[in-house]
Amino acid sequence: MQDILRARYDAVSYHSGAVPDSHPARIGAIGRLHGLPTAAPDRCRVLELGCADGMNLLPLAERFPRSQFFGVDFAPGHIAAAEEARAACGADNVRFVCADLREFEPEAQGFDYVIAHGIYSWVSDEVKERLLGICARALAPGGVAYVSYNTLPVWGFVDGLREFLLTETEHEREPAQQIERARRVMTALNECIAGQPGAYPALVRQTLAEMLRKQPDHLYHDDLAAVNDPRTFTAFTGHAAAHGLRYVAEAHYATMMFENAPAPMRAALEGLDLDFMRVQQFMDVIFQRFLRNSLLCLAEPPPDRAANPKALKDCALGLRMRPTETRVNLGPGAAMRMSGPNELSLEYDQPAEKAMLSALAQAAPARVAFWQAYESANRLLQQAGLPPADPTADLCGPLFRLFTLDALDVALIGDGEWLKTGQPPAPSALMRYQAKKGVTAINRWHETVDLTPGGREYIANPSPQPQEGALRAGLLV
Repeated sequence: MQDILRARYDAVSYHSGAVPDSHPARIGAIGRLHGLPTAAPDRCRVLELGCADGMNLLPLAERFPRSQFFGVDFAPGHIAAAEEARAACGADNVRFVCADLREFEPEAQGFDYVIAHGIYSWVSDEVKERLLGICARALAPGGVAYVSYNTLPVWGFVDGLREFLLTETEHEREPAQQIERARRVMTALNECIAGQPGAYPALVRQTLAEMLRKQPDHLYHDDLAAVNDPRTFTAFTGHAAAHGLRYVAEAHYATMMFENAPAPMRAALEGLDLDFMRVQQFMDVIFQRFLRNSLLCLAEPPPDRAANPKALKDCALGLRMRPTETRVNLGPGAAMRMSGPNELSLEYDQPAEKAMLSALAQAAPARVAFWQAYESANRLLQQAGLPPADPTADLCGPLFRLFTLDALDVALIGDGEWLKTGQPPAPSALMRYQAKKGVTAINRWHETVDLTPGGREYIANPSPQPQEGALRAGLLV
């Protein structure tokens, strides 16, 4: 099976791009929230299994020159592409190795973070065992592993469509022909059920639309893959436990917070006497989740199940909400309304909370250190003739709730130098390489940015005068 997979990747390279949820600063912050002594992102050691063309590791290596990065992939073409990009951006703190996970032996306790995105569900059981074994061996005390996988029962429906597509494309010899045939079949299916009412046709249309939006290489390796083996959440965490690994949280943290579910939904489960892990299993069904990005740590010492919001004081914060009004009254009792993603709307009336959110909104989209935002908030309070905020009692709890609602980005800060913008701000060497190659660029916050033709030209050949749009998009460092 591994030889078949290698041949498929040799035939069609997989362009990975950045995986924001796997950023060491983000998963390090989540680890701190749950009591783990995670390493700061600016002085850490990161191993990525299945690194593809290196575009998840290279932006991190460029951003954190005092950290060390190690990428492993079994496809020679991927490693060659990663090495080309590494040479172009001059990163000497990252190494790429072509190796089969069945034979790869990492340094024992040699890494603070292990990333395995898009591997577990797409390999044989033998390689699954090896992947979790590598995580257990490689993690240093306090380290965190990130492992993504497809989940049941929802992926069971997607897998049925996948098996149908495999049958419809099996007579095509070349990958390009298989991809073209799959797209034609999906388009025809969409047209056939376009006017059909009911839940099933709607689910088919939604699933086909998501497949059709994918780039050819992603469609080929995700939905036309030789192996795609989903698991229930409890089956995956049980498998991890057999390797001495314990579940910490989801890297996309908001997706695990049943406390934020509607009250009738919570009440319906109260009589089932479910523990935390089984609630997570129910959430996969209720919210129709087909992919998880789970964080694991060594079994001893165990992580704290309840998060400690005080850990946010070690983090940088990026607010994803905006005040609905231009002027904010910081006085007690005056309502401050905030709007955010997914039609989220919240209201605040406490001066300290309003001042902190105002400071973060003014800094957005940049991520700023908790204490820097706290100082800005206290200046706003002083200007309004109000007493200063208590960082723990007044702010950590409300900020943590925003994180659980996906309205706040949280990143472990370290010494904070990586948050600063150079003078003058300019695109990084890797950003310029990506612009010249015609691929999507990855910004300073580890997000993928689609460039306009004019933006691509500016990033590839920047002028001495910084461009405001590029600065706000995080494409200048």
